[in-house]
Amino acid sequence: MPDHVKTAILGAGLSGLSTSYHLGHESDAVIFEAKSHHGGHVHSETVDGFTWDDGPHISFTSNEYIKDLFSDLVDGEFVDLYIKAVNWYQGSWIDHPAQTSLWQIPEPLRTRCLESFLEYTQREHQPPKNYEEWLHQAMGPVFADTFPAAYTRKYWTCEPRNMDVDWIGMRILRPDVEDVVNSAKGPLPASMYYVNTRSARYPKNGGFWAYCNKLAAGADILYGKSLVAANFERRWLRFSDGSEVTYDNIVSSLHLQHLVPMLEGVPGSVVEAAETLTSSVFYRLDFHVNHEPKKDELWYYIYDEDKLSVRISVTERFAESNAPTGKTGIQVEVYGSKWKALPPQAEVQRRVLAELIEFGLIENESYVERQAIRLVPTGQVVYDLARKGALREVNSYLDKNGVVRVGRYSEWKYLMSDTCVLGGRRAARMLQGRDDDTDWRGVAITADDVPEDAASSSRS
Repeated sequence: MPDHVKTAILGAGLSGLSTSYHLGHESDAVIFEAKSHHGGHVHSETVDGFTWDDGPHISFTSNEYIKDLFSDLVDGEFVDLYIKAVNWYQGSWIDHPAQTSLWQIPEPLRTRCLESFLEYTQREHQPPKNYEEWLHQAMGPVFADTFPAAYTRKYWTCEPRNMDVDWIGMRILRPDVEDVVNSAKGPLPASMYYVNTRSARYPKNGGFWAYCNKLAAGADILYGKSLVAANFERRWLRFSDGSEVTYDNIVSSLHLQHLVPMLEGVPGSVVEAAETLTSSVFYRLDFHVNHEPKKDELWYYIYDEDKLSVRISVTERFAESNAPTGKTGIQVEVYGSKWKALPPQAEVQRRVLAELIEFGLIENESYVERQAIRLVPTGQVVYDLARKGALREVNSYLDKNGVVRVGRYSEWKYLMSDTCVLGGRRAARMLQGRDDDTDWRGVAITADDVPEDAASSSRS
């Protein structure tokens, strides 16, 4: 290990890899990675012929640079997917998004949702102060409180009234009056999903992680390097194996709540602000099932709050190679946070299996060949109302100390895979002092190459 590097990159996830790639791997940039593999949150693993991502990942991007890059990263070996999702509510399957699928909502709730929408959404409103107000204004209180508010408590682990609105962008459909009225009579002629459902891509082989391997090829990655101490004023890092290094430039993709407490000389106000930030954790449950999939969709949202399952995905629906022929792989996410404690693992496994049988996704327990559960310590960054002030305090300190941040947990944004890659490129250009309209390979850059996180159209 070198004593000094020009650019130290903390974390070999998608953002860290992209930073090194766009700097040029030969540029004396070294990536320090705590785990024994690259990829971070988009790492995939194969067990008994089933390929599992760490939660469902798929690229919806409309960005031409990322589309071309991702294609090249897998040598053009990707599948084009038609995205179809569905929602479970009290024994009924409702097409996604539910706000334009009212015809599938049981009566009398269907009529109440429609009347509430027509009455409430056509009022004059002040700008919403929180997510609950946004939902009421967009969908009416009856639908909002029954569906997205319930899902917010399960997925974001907090009440909608305690969440901000700056993450929404195009991620949640705010439906037109005509579409809602017509959806109460029958299915609409076209999908109303928040992304282009006909432009999604996924690697043919190797899971979503396959997009990372060429990015990592040629990179100087040191594995097993878990950061335990740092002094940004002295430009010094220490790792759990006792090794130390100094640097000229630093790029971090580390979780802010993990990074800040290990910094020497950091003010108490900055530590307190980092502790105020909240991200979720989740149990990831993988089921190897010895029968064909029972439904056609890629994933399922579960609204019922008495169910532990939050989001369910079917691995072979992303790519046929993800599961053996004649079998189905079902992954379930169950979320928690400092506000919402997770039940014990044994209880989660028992209840989720029963739910999958109730949903009709597994015929019965005898078909389950393997059931695995894992706690994933980094889920979603939560856009609660305390976040902005706390983030300003943390970012101000890191900016003063020259720390370039990339990725979801360091930028503390709801970033998708395309934006993570573009963020790495942006960091590289910043370090290179580039302000022209090409990247380091001479590829032209357009103004929409670096979208705002709320407008990103790639899901992971």
